Amino acid sequence: MIVCSCRAVSDRELRMAAEAGRSVREIVQVTGATTDCGCCADTVERIVADARPCRSTPCTGCPNAGLAA
Repeated sequence: MIVCSCRAVSDRELRMAAEAGRSVREIVQVTGATTDCGCCADTVERIVADARPCRSTPCTGCPNAGLAA
């Protein structure tokens, strides 16, 4: 699904970048998402956060425990 219609950035592209260890800032720099109208900013941040654990030592049962923080 397209998350940023201004720059045609998909949720898949965002998720793959986050899973590769990229920060929101790095993803924005590369994709341009959020830089035009900004309507997708909350969605971009949520997708990136959901694709990574919330801290370096994930909680027991964390669905993202295998991903680097």
